[in-house]
Amino acid sequence: MNIPTVHITYGLPKPLTVSVNYSHLLQSFIYSLFPQQEAAFIHDQGYQFQDRVYKLFSFSNIQCNETSYDKRTKRITFYNKITISISSIIPDLIQKVANQLLLLENCQLNGLKLYVEKVEFNQNHVSSNTIVVKALSPITVYSTYERRDGSKITHYFSPWDKVFEHLIEENFARKYQAFTGDSLSDEKELLSIRPVLVSERNKIITNYKGTWITGWTGIYELKAKAEYLSFVLDTSIGAKNSSGFGFVVPYEQGKK
Repeated sequence: MNIPTVHITYGLPKPLTVSVNYSHLLQSFIYSLFPQQEAAFIHDQGYQFQDRVYKLFSFSNIQCNETSYDKRTKRITFYNKITISISSIIPDLIQKVANQLLLLENCQLNGLKLYVEKVEFNQNHVSSNTIVVKALSPITVYSTYERRDGSKITHYFSPWDKVFEHLIEENFARKYQAFTGDSLSDEKELLSIRPVLVSERNKIITNYKGTWITGWTGIYELKAKAEYLSFVLDTSIGAKNSSGFGFVVPYEQGKK
């Protein structure tokens, strides 16, 4: 039985301090949890659709009940314990991650040894055509344009832009076809997204490997076939999922 989402709670021997732009650091940590064969497949190959490659895994921001932020150094500190959530539709990947956790003798994040306190799983089985989700990492949606001089500019869209929903729907359709091989081009309305509780405070601008990326956390309503909503929970929303963007969970689960 495939398990698509795992929530790993780590105890900290002392506070964990990282740069506020820690997505790449956390991504490297996530890859270290993958078995070697799966990590190589995801990193080197992935799932292809036309000229795009999808890794089909994602992860949340570091979740912690007690944090502090130093504006001068732009570093964030997590206290006591942290939770990191990972999702993937790749068969058995999350189960293998859980098994790997039992074998890792020296699990470190930014040089700090972590201790696994709790591991929880979710099946992500949706039975209705509407769900409310909470974004545990920013949802990013963008288009890249070419100027007359050949240089490129990237525009990031907010949840209130009409094209935001369209691009999320198109991204979903491409990921779905990359994984299943089935085209959804004959279906007119695949997926709709509506901001429920989102404000400017949910706007997140972060730097990933030298590139500034804008995304949005918050609470959203999704409408689609139940099968498609389950797929969304497994693979996340929007672009750059394998870099730690667009990870969502059902709202009731996210409140915990």
